[in-house]
Amino acid sequence: MALEKTEAVVLKAFNWSESSRTVVFFTRGFGKIALVDKGGRSIKSRRGRIVSFAFLELTFYTSEKESSGYIRDIDPLKTFSFEKEGTVGRLAYGSAACELLNLLLPDSEPQPDLFDYFAAFLNTMETADKRSLPGLFPAFFIRCLSHLGYHPSLTHCSSCGKQADSGSWRGTDDFIRFSPERGGVVCSSCQTAADRYIRLSQSGFDQLVALQRASLTEAAAMPIAYADTELLLEVLTSFMSFQTGLSGRINSLEFLKKMKDTKLK
Repeated sequence: MALEKTEAVVLKAFNWSESSRTVVFFTRGFGKIALVDKGGRSIKSRRGRIVSFAFLELTFYTSEKESSGYIRDIDPLKTFSFEKEGTVGRLAYGSAACELLNLLLPDSEPQPDLFDYFAAFLNTMETADKRSLPGLFPAFFIRCLSHLGYHPSLTHCSSCGKQADSGSWRGTDDFIRFSPERGGVVCSSCQTAADRYIRLSQSGFDQLVALQRASLTEAAAMPIAYADTELLLEVLTSFMSFQTGLSGRINSLEFLKKMKDTKLK
């Protein structure tokens, strides 16, 4: 068995006995990997604790004979507590980011740039004003999709390639149409009655285009309401589902829908 060390963050854990589990990590050096945590759930374990929303130094064994390696040790590097006002929203969006990465990342393919971007996202979620949260997660979502080769077409028609024009692109009902199946917005000339579209107002379309181009700092400065974010996330999850063949369901986002009209945010 070879011994490896890398920075990592936990994406998901599966318990399979009273004392052991399998943990899925996003690592800087190895991409997404699943490791067996033998005895890690036991209160007698001397190994470092596996904590959500924490960057860790992970030491593990790999094996050519088995599909999963084994955790040897864990040392915490930085933990995000999300204790600033809006804790529930921060936790929900942080959890959604972990779910998204677990869905999208291929196994054992290093993604160091995306790893650094995820670290920046969690750091921004920790410190930003709670009114910034609705813009941050869609910006992260779009960047993840684009980084992994799934780039929604928002500036050109996804069918004919015509450049977006705010006037001629709107239909008779004054909405711009996004086709998850075709991979982006569709101009009025290419629209067909048989296709399914998500209708975007001009302001919603402008928000989506701005978020696609924005840094995390710029996204945090955009005044986007929770209700507006719901439609933007419908666009992105539907796009992901059609383009990747993966389930578009992110449980943490379902929770946010239930809390959008409460003061828990």
